[in-house]
Amino acid sequence: MEEYHRHCDEVGFNAEEAHNIVKECVDGVLGGEDYNHNNINQWTASIVEQSLTHLVKLGKAYKYI
Repeated sequence: MEEYHRHCDEVGFNAEEAHNIVKECVDGVLGGEDYNHNNINQWTASIVEQSLTHLVKLGKAYKYI
């Protein structure tokens, strides 16, 4: 049973790690930017693209949506 739990820990989804990755991407894209309605689509696309790129690099067998 111990071996099963160890395996789950190794392959389990780490929400905190994903949260930190997304937060870093948001901070990197928005940084000290002032709000500008015209940039929202560009910012959103950049945040999503960077977040997915970093999450995929973790090498976990998940699909991110």
